[in-house]
Amino acid sequence: MPIKSEVLVLPVRDEQEMILRFYLCILLLHVVYGQNTIKDFIPFDASNGDAVMPRPLDSVTGPIHINVRFPFFGKSYDVIRVYSHGLILFGNVTYSLPHNPPGPFPLQNFVCAAPYWADTDLTQDAFSNIFYREITDDPTLSQISSMIKTGYPLLSANRMLWAFVATWYRVPGHRADPGRNTFQAIIATNGIYSFTIFTYNQIQWSAGAWGGYPQVGFNAGDQINYFTLENSFSADVIQITQESNIGNRGQFIFLTNGNISNVECNTTQGLQSSPFRGSMHGGYQFRLFGLCFPDSKYIVEVNGQEINDCQVTSVFITCTMPMVSEGRLQINILNGDRRLIGQTHFLSFMPEMNADVILSNHGDLINKPRLLQDRRLELQFIKNNLTTHNLFRLVIYDYSTQYIANNNTFYNLRTRRVDPDLGALNLSALNNLTINFQSIFPITDVPNDLVHLLDFSFELILPNTTTETFTWKGAQKFITRTFIVTYSMFSSYCPTWLDLQSDINTHNLSSRVPNCPCRVLTAWGEEQFGFSADPVCHGRKSGPWNCQYNKPRGRACYRRKSLNSDGGAHCCYDTAGVLIPDLRQGGGSMKAHFPDTMKALSTYQHFFTDFLPYFSCCGIASEILTTCSQYMRFRPAGTCVNLIPIPPTGGRGDPHFATLNGNSYTFNGHGEYTLVKTSDGKFEIQVRLARLMNDSASSISVSTMDNATAILAFVIQNEDQSRVQFELFPALKTMDIRVDQQLLDFTPLTNEEELLSSSLIYSDDRQLIIRQREINSYSISYGESEIQFIVYVRPQYDFLDFVSIIPKTFKEKSKFQGLLGGFNGLMYPNGTNVSTSLNDDKTLFEYGESWRTTSDSSIFYYRLQDSHSEHQDLTYRPIFQQDLFQKYADTDRYKMAEDACRNMTHEQQCIYDILITNDVTVIQMQEKYEANVHVLDEYVELVTTDIENDAKSTTTSQNQITSKPINSAVKLSFNSFFIMLIISLIQKHQFF
Repeated sequence: MPIKSEVLVLPVRDEQEMILRFYLCILLLHVVYGQNTIKDFIPFDASNGDAVMPRPLDSVTGPIHINVRFPFFGKSYDVIRVYSHGLILFGNVTYSLPHNPPGPFPLQNFVCAAPYWADTDLTQDAFSNIFYREITDDPTLSQISSMIKTGYPLLSANRMLWAFVATWYRVPGHRADPGRNTFQAIIATNGIYSFTIFTYNQIQWSAGAWGGYPQVGFNAGDQINYFTLENSFSADVIQITQESNIGNRGQFIFLTNGNISNVECNTTQGLQSSPFRGSMHGGYQFRLFGLCFPDSKYIVEVNGQEINDCQVTSVFITCTMPMVSEGRLQINILNGDRRLIGQTHFLSFMPEMNADVILSNHGDLINKPRLLQDRRLELQFIKNNLTTHNLFRLVIYDYSTQYIANNNTFYNLRTRRVDPDLGALNLSALNNLTINFQSIFPITDVPNDLVHLLDFSFELILPNTTTETFTWKGAQKFITRTFIVTYSMFSSYCPTWLDLQSDINTHNLSSRVPNCPCRVLTAWGEEQFGFSADPVCHGRKSGPWNCQYNKPRGRACYRRKSLNSDGGAHCCYDTAGVLIPDLRQGGGSMKAHFPDTMKALSTYQHFFTDFLPYFSCCGIASEILTTCSQYMRFRPAGTCVNLIPIPPTGGRGDPHFATLNGNSYTFNGHGEYTLVKTSDGKFEIQVRLARLMNDSASSISVSTMDNATAILAFVIQNEDQSRVQFELFPALKTMDIRVDQQLLDFTPLTNEEELLSSSLIYSDDRQLIIRQREINSYSISYGESEIQFIVYVRPQYDFLDFVSIIPKTFKEKSKFQGLLGGFNGLMYPNGTNVSTSLNDDKTLFEYGESWRTTSDSSIFYYRLQDSHSEHQDLTYRPIFQQDLFQKYADTDRYKMAEDACRNMTHEQQCIYDILITNDVTVIQMQEKYEANVHVLDEYVELVTTDIENDAKSTTTSQNQITSKPINSAVKLSFNSFFIMLIISLIQKHQFF
């Protein structure tokens, strides 16, 4: 039976009333729920947790006690108010406020941000509202941080930690005018910098019933710091929706923690890029700034490739980075006539292979090439917290090339991003995934010399809501990498390669690559003696694929690039840390092209000159081919040298500085000092000492600390290489790391599982590597100059220390000065030797002060509105050791320190540290220091024994040019190649 539909016919008046009510409901719903879709606005309204301003005329909120002390023009405020007439007021002060601004800023004793100070009237209707709230959630803070990055690209790595938003939604003026204004004001800070953001969606009225026009700007109340936007106090102020100081219509961003800082397009540095480095995979935005861009169209080229999706504003250009090669890229900006107007560089790096935390066969994939004829490969997943509690997206990056071995020519280089469109993957449930090569590239009619480098990137996209909450702060992308070659190339490559080799070339290579350490520490750190751990044979990793091609004896391998060629050393060690000299026993071999140089095509160069020759000549299976001996002839293990660091010459405590000649003394300054420098000025380390504000649970109070200072920052200048700066912010429990003034965007990791996937923080084409080694431990390695630093940060972020490893050549060619003195003792800057006892800390305080830097000699980078003078206290005097011990003699505090330090080697210095800080937890760092001194002493004993045994045995001849295989490493006579300076500025954790 058909269904009968009936239509209800209403009288016209009822129908109009119903329609009116319907649209009224829609409007009310929009008012309550629909405001958060406005362009460039932070989501707002009651559904986002906003409070709503009372509706009476001239409304002002009560004191809003915020969760931070907000820096605003040199002062900090923890109370704010919102005024209905377009103001955010700072401080717990009650003002008698007029409807309109009484006059232009400055106004005495009146502190405010004025997004639109005008005669607003909320009593006219029920549809207008003023919303406000504090913001502490990560997604919204990230959105605000992205806004600030638009205006201040150089501060793009500064993530906001707190914000407050006030939104004036469709507010009318105090007169019969149908116009409505909608605008939003945000104040935000990371504890160091503070910003104010004004965003205007709709401005339809200006003058109110009381006359006068609005004012937009800021006022610090001191008659000095203030700012009024152009067109304030005029009818033209309504054009603000079409204006901007950042190139985004209707939005203004200001730095407001010190003197007012507006956005300027022309800078003294010229064209710059933010970020200044990034993955060769591309797909991310980069912003070009530092010049003004008055035209509407510009051409942007990256290494000659024109980018088509760029957005131009008057102060910056934003583009999306394409897939590029590794290395230093040149970015050009041309005008419409193709005339060059700006040029800068961008560092493109190959992402670290870190998928071993999600793939059980990661080692197999990266260890060897795959044959095209296999037609597929399988990815096998690990079930763990990371794969269970998160969902992933797979993206494949295909880099292909053809290669002519006879003349080392690459041609037909191509890049391609492939999205298999598999959706959100639950890897723990998936177990394995088969990838058919055909889904990435054609597998028929393939040239014999074609090679594909495939990066499989598993990108963490969102938590798996079907499982319990799991927080992951580590890497967000997990990369595994493999090469695909044709069987024809793989099988025929060895004879082709052997024909191109010669003994003379091997001799030249051998003379240029670094000597391997004959023995390494079996803690298997990421770096030792300037060498970096090999990811395919890593001493701290296990599993069937780790060291798969270094059996039977291989436990770990280390590698290092040559200083004067593209080659490098590859050194492999047994479980005792002793070098394996024979490739057939799991040893390494010299490399003609080091894989991590960050030069264009360096990865392919390594593949065709080292990687593919090994597998083509020696084989993929466990049985070694007969041609492997010929490979070993031209890629021998190289030579080794016994490396003995001198006994630790470090420092610990508050701080107790060790001198280069093996003595130590205590110096508590307050300012910035030269720690050590060479007389030629090519190498220098400066440190910043500041009051130690210890808030640990074991301390009674900060007021009980006796003028203790500690290292809060250091900066390293190493010849013409990048300058590195670490700076702690104890109040924020965080730190900054800068490379050549550029702030690195990183989050300290807090558990070991995260560190396994993402220890690398920074690397560049000069072999500078910065990584997080462990929780609260970092390393800095200057590969080109063979200098390494290990940095330790106390969990409270109230001080740091670091270890320096400097080659012996520095001692031979340079004279050292500074707080650490030289190898002949302490010396004043004028050359006068220090003759006083090193136990006389009162006299040595004067010596330390002589190495205080000036604003001209400082090599620190200072943040905006920071300076050298901000960190100096010329009146500071510490409490000296004799006075300190006398003050607390026969007290519970002294007994606590004495009991804690009873078994310590440096008992008096340990007692000093606890007494001066009233914090017994400092002993934990002392204990770590002494434990690791013991580990290093054991290592020195082992190497000393090796040298003695060498002296007793027949001298091994050094490598010569010969037609015979060169398979063994040669131990050279004792050579104290490295001098270890342990500049432990408060306490030591470990050495390598």
